[in-house]
Amino acid sequence: MVGMTSIRERRGLDEAAVRDHFPALARTVDGRQVAYLDGPGGTQVPRECIAAMTAYLERCNANHGGAFSASVESDAILAEVHASGADFVGAGDPDEVVFGPNMTTLTFAVSRALGRDLHPGDEIVVTRLDHDANVAPWLAVAEDRGATVRWLELADDRATLALDRLDDVLSSRTRVIALGLASNAVGTLTDVRRVTEAARAVGALVYVDAVHAAPHLPIDVATLGADFLVTSPYKFFGPHLGMLYARRELLERLAAYRVRPAGAMLPGKWEVGTQNHEALAGLLGTFGYLEALGAAYGDSPDRLDRRGRLRAAMAAIRTRERDLSLASLGRLSAIEGVQLYGIADPERVDERVPTFSFTLAGHHPRAVAEHLASRGISAWDGDFYAHELIRALGLADLGGLVRIGLVHYNTLAELDRLDDALRELSR
Repeated sequence: MVGMTSIRERRGLDEAAVRDHFPALARTVDGRQVAYLDGPGGTQVPRECIAAMTAYLERCNANHGGAFSASVESDAILAEVHASGADFVGAGDPDEVVFGPNMTTLTFAVSRALGRDLHPGDEIVVTRLDHDANVAPWLAVAEDRGATVRWLELADDRATLALDRLDDVLSSRTRVIALGLASNAVGTLTDVRRVTEAARAVGALVYVDAVHAAPHLPIDVATLGADFLVTSPYKFFGPHLGMLYARRELLERLAAYRVRPAGAMLPGKWEVGTQNHEALAGLLGTFGYLEALGAAYGDSPDRLDRRGRLRAAMAAIRTRERDLSLASLGRLSAIEGVQLYGIADPERVDERVPTFSFTLAGHHPRAVAEHLASRGISAWDGDFYAHELIRALGLADLGGLVRIGLVHYNTLAELDRLDDALRELSR
């Protein structure tokens, strides 16, 4: 675990100490320091991640399962990152964690495996709020197997799901419910536990997209009641990877699409082909960074083991980001011409993560993003693969939205720069 003795302040995270762990934050473009407000598309990585990747490539870059030293050392790193991944999501067994190139690939693999047991007339529930990576795979397998797709629609506020109508889309034929823990477009947190309890009542499995939640709050698969939960480490300060949790019974029972020599042992049964070992080593470095953060900020009981330190880190991050969310809501709501989509009431700030999407009257979203880029501010525009949501909002043919997304290394000073740049356009 990497030391972080200078990072603690009684009032919260030490902003300067945190930022010092992220080399990219020192970058300048045309004399302006870059403000990375593009977190939902991928976060920056700490020095610990970079060092771990470099060390792996320098010392033990080898394939899996060999008798020689580099392979043995490489396998030890892979075992450790599975254990750390299990602690990060609250899994009880490192073999319940599967890595792959990205969340989308993993979701297609699981949907195909589950599809073997689907029959005409079986039902799959998807939502209008989700990233398409947790919609399209289920639409495809339903089409292949003759299953019926049921949609959990948006509530009247167009920012949350109509969970009060959940029973209307469930039946004894429901086999899978796919939904997100946090919206990557408007930041809404969904009450997944409520959905998993309803799913149990009809015997359905629940597949949770936690990609957008993972950088912002502690995740516990047992508390959520998830059968499957998928994340993307490059969204929570790691390299480009996908990470899947699934209950061991399901991983053992389901038939994976794999090459024959791979065998049926977990997690290798599901990790198709050679994995990105250097990226997995980097993720272990990221977990080390988060552990150190949790050791600095967690209460004494939290710091006794890795799982406690990781949860303490994410709790500290959640606390800091609450302040950033309130500041963002205040600034954006005060700019003439800005229309914010999502939960805008400061009293409901705990129902969202610090991701904010908006339009600016008279300006195409792409033009707004380009203007921000000219001021050294990274922001996204478009639909962010939240395909159904953007269509429901009537914005699909209008360029979608402008999106800013904050994480714990962002600052109020960066929000002030955003405010100034948007007011330039507004005027």
